[in-house]
Amino acid sequence: MSRVSTSRFSTELVRSCTDLVVLALLRNRPMYGYEILVNLADRGNGEFEFQQGTLYPLLYRLEREGWIAGSWETPTTGKRRKIYSLTAEGQKAERARSKEWTRFTRAVESILEECNHE
Repeated sequence: MSRVSTSRFSTELVRSCTDLVVLALLRNRPMYGYEILVNLADRGNGEFEFQQGTLYPLLYRLEREGWIAGSWETPTTGKRRKIYSLTAEGQKAERARSKEWTRFTRAVESILEECNHE
């Protein structure tokens, strides 16, 4: 079972956008796993506090789908780590998912606005 901070959002809602937020982060630059976790928490105002046991299966799945690629890096100090980057297919998927998410949230907002004015 996924462990994500759900202090404000339901687990189902967070799960529905995990691919998109990870792909969006990797659009800017390659990152290693822990760096992705930190960026998700920071940029998501603490709402996306994934556990490593949640993130790594997601990364492996995105790799299998061909949306991200991982390569091993050995820093001058510290442990060897896997760096993830967006592939050309991943860029297409991120753009498509981002457009889809925008359409979806606009539709939900429209319904909520209409209902609030009744």
